[in-house]
Amino acid sequence: MIELNRTYLGRLSEQLSELIEQQSTEVFKRAGLIIPVKSSSLMAAIAMLGPVSVADLVRALGRSHQLIQQKIPKLVALELVTRQPDPQDQRAILIAITDKGREQLALLDSLDGEFERAYGEMEQDAGPVFDGIKRAIQSLRARPLVDRMDV
Repeated sequence: MIELNRTYLGRLSEQLSELIEQQSTEVFKRAGLIIPVKSSSLMAAIAMLGPVSVADLVRALGRSHQLIQQKIPKLVALELVTRQPDPQDQRAILIAITDKGREQLALLDSLDGEFERAYGEMEQDAGPVFDGIKRAIQSLRARPLVDRMDV
């Protein structure tokens, strides 16, 4: 594998994300979770805010409208959420969690301690990854790369 320097920090962070997704998929499968790994936070937001519009989910999660829209059909097909017309505005659609979705989220929540322990163990090997990533995001939001470079 090619060694990447800091110019490729974005690619390196993608590799970490992909590795976490792959390994979490195996954990989810063993635990009986059918929630797609990359839809976990979306499911939690729907449960917390729902019934909720896609626009409100976009604001709550800071993700693109297109990305949220792409994930909803799979969650509907898995019977984890439903789509229903907004009684206040028939043009709008609200996303709501189902009983099956609530059960799946409860199962995911029951794994919090195991994920905390596993990531804590990883951080003993690698250093404070979680806090480092959060600080990096805050730093780049406060002062973007273009403001840090002479180009």
